[in-house]
Amino acid sequence: MPYTARIDKDLDFSNPTQPNENFNFINSKTDFPAGSAGVITLLDNVTYFITTTLDLTGDRIICGQNTTILGGSSENCRIKSTGLNAATALITSQWSLPIRSITIEHDTAINLDASLNANQALDWFGVNFTNCATVGTVKGYSNFIASDCGLLNSGAITFDGTIATIGFVSSIFDAASTKTLIIIPATATITRRFRIIYSAFVALSGETALNVSTSATIPVEGYILDTVNFSGGGTYITGVQYNDNKSLFLNCKGVLNSAELAYYTMNGNVTATTVASAGVAYKVAGTTASQSVTQKFTNTANRATYNSVISRIFSIQAVLSLTSGNNHQIGCYFAKNGTIIANTEVYITTNGSGKAEAAKIQGLVELTENDYLEVFVENDTSATNITVTNLSVIVDSLN
Repeated sequence: MPYTARIDKDLDFSNPTQPNENFNFINSKTDFPAGSAGVITLLDNVTYFITTTLDLTGDRIICGQNTTILGGSSENCRIKSTGLNAATALITSQWSLPIRSITIEHDTAINLDASLNANQALDWFGVNFTNCATVGTVKGYSNFIASDCGLLNSGAITFDGTIATIGFVSSIFDAASTKTLIIIPATATITRRFRIIYSAFVALSGETALNVSTSATIPVEGYILDTVNFSGGGTYITGVQYNDNKSLFLNCKGVLNSAELAYYTMNGNVTATTVASAGVAYKVAGTTASQSVTQKFTNTANRATYNSVISRIFSIQAVLSLTSGNNHQIGCYFAKNGTIIANTEVYITTNGSGKAEAAKIQGLVELTENDYLEVFVENDTSATNITVTNLSVIVDSLN
């Protein structure tokens, strides 16, 4: 028996204010609820499906609670408002606002502030902002997730207030002349992560891709760029850099990537390591210098302290030259948190004429946040002091 579609003649899809109607096709401005004083207020829990380029002719939109805005495609479904003041946001909301498959075009596109309403979220797919001098502000949302979206010839989407997660996936960002694309100001607090993955930025000379304030509150390794391409010759990253403890930049092109790496050295040292008893290990004494390639570690006097919240396995290496009497057997070790790592132990015998001898120690070790590594030595022959004249230490993550 053939299927026959049933049309409920009691429903009038041309009237979006009809009771119990919560899905509306919008072919023109008049399909929206009637505006008042230049403001079109969309209804709570209603979905509006934009079918074409929609010009609000000077009006703007305020969204209700759980309003949803859909389009057929960001290529041919668009919202704009000819005549609306450039500084006035085209779309305003303080609630969750799902948006799909549409282009938004206005000098100031959005003003979204959920600071007074807990547990609001923005989940966007296929949303383009085109020719927006200032995309606008997102503030106080629990989560913002945008997938397959674009900022095209646009600038300045600012995330402010307290936001748990900000995420862009498979998105493209092309800055307008002189503009910055994404801004995290000093007043922002991100409690989980700010993450951009599998995306691309184009910032020409005089333009900036990302400006993340060093004063913004972001968790350790919570500023994540993973497989992001930067091109155009402008400023790609300003504020928080790749080697900050807040950053985790992986597989990116055009910017330096993050690493978990400690490197410190000591050269020409004359400070002796005091040996009170033979056969007892002591931390090597002297002034070490932290090298600029160090990331996610703090290097102090013969100590590398790991600063990341992510536990990792590290390759550890040290090369040292030392003196300690004649023909003395000297043990050299790494120590973790002050405890000798036994399987890093090597022995050398000092020269019979007092010449400095070299040793290399190495191993693998797991580090968690605030663990630290140091180099220790012991004299197994006598209680003769040991002078480590030169020391080079490298700690490098394997995963």
